[in-house]
Amino acid sequence: MKIYTSKEDLKDTGKKVSQKDFYNSFVEMGFPNKKKEDWKFTDLDKILNSNFDQLIPLKEKTKIKSEKIFDFDHYSITNLNGALIGYDLFPKGTIEAAETLFTEVNHLKDHSIFFGAPYNLIPGRPMEEIRAKKDQMLSLNLSFVDRGYSFQICQDLEKPLVIYNYYDHDLQDKMINNTNSIRFQNSKCTIIEVDIDKSNSAYFKNTFQRYEIQDSEVNYFFINLKNSKALNYTNNTININDLNAKTGSKFNSFIFGSGSKFRKDDYYISLNKENSFAKINSAAILKKDEHHEVKTTMFHSRPHCKSHQKIKNILLENSKAIFQGKVLVSKDAQKTDAYQLSKGLILNDQAEFSTKPELEIYADDVKCSHGSTSGNIDQDAVYYLMTRGLSKKEATKLIIKGFLNDVVSEIEDPQVKKLIDEHLEKNINYEN
Repeated sequence: MKIYTSKEDLKDTGKKVSQKDFYNSFVEMGFPNKKKEDWKFTDLDKILNSNFDQLIPLKEKTKIKSEKIFDFDHYSITNLNGALIGYDLFPKGTIEAAETLFTEVNHLKDHSIFFGAPYNLIPGRPMEEIRAKKDQMLSLNLSFVDRGYSFQICQDLEKPLVIYNYYDHDLQDKMINNTNSIRFQNSKCTIIEVDIDKSNSAYFKNTFQRYEIQDSEVNYFFINLKNSKALNYTNNTININDLNAKTGSKFNSFIFGSGSKFRKDDYYISLNKENSFAKINSAAILKKDEHHEVKTTMFHSRPHCKSHQKIKNILLENSKAIFQGKVLVSKDAQKTDAYQLSKGLILNDQAEFSTKPELEIYADDVKCSHGSTSGNIDQDAVYYLMTRGLSKKEATKLIIKGFLNDVVSEIEDPQVKKLIDEHLEKNINYEN
């Protein structure tokens, strides 16, 4: 796989670490394959080579009309091909002229917007620079990143913030690298991120997202609203660093990733303060040629923290689903409560479900567990429902809904739950 570059693509920032350095690290390592443990079930090098003859970093920042597609009241950020094009963000009482401080990411530049108080975030942080030496996808992202957003929320949001990610125009053989950063401080909020692909093109998107959570409760939802030919990799780094250890912060993540040709969601969550809580729930209905992987690392470094993971996949035709989940408990993290559960409902002999749960525990007073199951649909249950007047197709759809319900039922916001129910209903299309 050749990535076409130019001098303009690789900028010399004048800093100790430049984009050229990251690119050299990436070239040395290459795209990940199955020889790398974190990619045990996914040969990205092979996948990219089978889909692209070349990859060209996207430079263009075209415009479309910024629009809200959800009918409920919400704040919004609108991105096109990874670049910011519009926003409606500011609650009453925020500092005047705050809008002038919302700027796009340019590698190693200061940039900020804020709710309530100013704060600068720098995407090329030392920690990421260290990680990039061993992480191919992060080094690739930092080589070409020229778009994204960064801001801080430091008060409660009375309505959800929806992040609209549109992909449009000719993106064939293009590579999009964007970096997004949000810091949450003394806040409670709901973030709904949606991908809307109108391009009808095959392209590769490599996204790095960093959440810093401090004395806050964050409910994060991801939804892919349209079927896409895109190949997506997203690295989500979440750090919980509370000042108030008595209550602890909460991060609740719900992933609904159906509809992408290839998608890997990589989560690294650090519970760095007592009484912190992190949850990852995922539900996907995968169809022809679709590939979806959820990989998680839950790092418990302090006592009295909880982490819950529940991953459910419906697999149709020749789809492939993967879950790799690791719970790492340090020797200081006594009274840890952690569990993982992954399940696959396989509706075709050609479908494939792979799972690798891990527990690495160095503390002696913990409650940790993991489990994984896969199998075909219960034909006795189908027959029972058919005796109650349902067709075989209706009975199957009802069982699928029931299988996913213990993920969806944990969504507390009624508006968001309705949105997710509608999304999953559109994706349930099982034919005997």
